Amino acid sequence: MSNANTSATISYLSIIRVLIVFLVVFFIYLIRDALALLFVSIIFAAAIDPLVDWLQKRKIPRAASILMIYIILLAVFSLVIILMIPPITEEIGQIISNFPAYYEKVSIGIHTMQSQADDNNIQIGSDSIVKTLQSLSLTLAQTTKSIFVTITSIFGGLFSLLVVLVITFYLTVEENALKYFIKFLTPLKYRAYTMDLINRMQYKIGLWLRGQLLLSIIVGILVYAGLLLFGVKYALLLALIAAILEIVPYLGPWISGIIAVFIAFSDGSIIKVLLVALWYLLVQQAENNIIVPKLMGRMVGLNPIIVIMAIIIGFKLGGVIGGMMGVPVAAAIAVYLTDIIKEKKGEKIGLPKSDTDT
Repeated sequence: MSNANTSATISYLSIIRVLIVFLVVFFIYLIRDALALLFVSIIFAAAIDPLVDWLQKRKIPRAASILMIYIILLAVFSLVIILMIPPITEEIGQIISNFPAYYEKVSIGIHTMQSQADDNNIQIGSDSIVKTLQSLSLTLAQTTKSIFVTITSIFGGLFSLLVVLVITFYLTVEENALKYFIKFLTPLKYRAYTMDLINRMQYKIGLWLRGQLLLSIIVGILVYAGLLLFGVKYALLLALIAAILEIVPYLGPWISGIIAVFIAFSDGSIIKVLLVALWYLLVQQAENNIIVPKLMGRMVGLNPIIVIMAIIIGFKLGGVIGGMMGVPVAAAIAVYLTDIIKEKKGEKIGLPKSDTDT
């Protein structure tokens, strides 16, 4: 009889636990937008925290240090907007208005190449290329129709940015208070490891964000310099696209390169097309063999395949914001998985004190 009561009790407890888990997951789903803003704030706080610590060591209060960083970032951001937005907006308008003409030029060029290749019994698949261009044209038309919707959503984006800045401010100012709260919630047995794990996750996420930003700037400058040298139209816009797509390893540079080659091809100069393709190839080789190993490899150390999968999963789960958060989440998880591997090997867990203190 006692066994039956025990089984019934276990069943009831199991049902209650499942219901609790379901309610927690459902609640997280309901507040997913707020959690996304919180996580973005944590990433930003991790990125600026070393600089705030450095200023604090020079007798500048944390709150004043953060405000100083915000003012500098706002000044730089405003300068970038003043210098870049007008020409980029003009270039986007020109591309949209001139795209049918570019499409016609490229189609004629492809058919000319195909006819010349046919004389030598060579197939280059011009029909499939033209169909791809037609699809691209329709996509662009649909994109232009959604511009108004995008513009009207800017106000929501500005509000979200303000929320992120405020949360980042308090997370950085009250860094110790937040860590003490987490420490209070953690069982005594795991407190030391949990606090060390949080410090290392914060350290790695900050490294990723600073490294990714620096990588995008370097690639954007290199692409802009080359396109400007070759006289390619919309050099600034193409450089911005290359910088943004740097977040996607391997695929991003190829996509930005194809767009640039298409623009160069519309000028009707095969030499310019070859120069642009060669320049993008050189930039990608420099990135893969010099910049990334010395910059991102040492700073973050994430495998490119993991980065790509993290971005894809992030986009599937949370759209654009999810895609942006995919890599830092993977970086944080990688810290914990590395600890598990090191523990099995009997190696020491954690970073040197000098690293975590920065």
